[in-house]
Amino acid sequence: MRRWDVSHHPMASVMPGTLFLLKQKVQGRKRWPMLLFNDLVTALAHPLLRRLLTAEDLAAIIDKRHRLRQRAKEAHARRAQVGLWNNLTK
Repeated sequence: MRRWDVSHHPMASVMPGTLFLLKQKVQGRKRWPMLLFNDLVTALAHPLLRRLLTAEDLAAIIDKRHRLRQRAKEAHARRAQVGLWNNLTK
């Protein structure tokens, strides 16, 4: 049997961070509906980067990621519709 500090301590330290990211994601859902944890990690890490970003630069990066994700989502939906149409006409 493992000791508490070996098996549970890492989980106990990861869970509050995950909860924080989840809360931030819920709060940012209206402005950025496709917000991912990766976006939040980027936002939190940006002061640590060698090239400091302004809040506007960071918002532009996240907005660009979201536009790309939205386009990919729409393209996938179009391909799925074409696939359904092709299956129906066979």
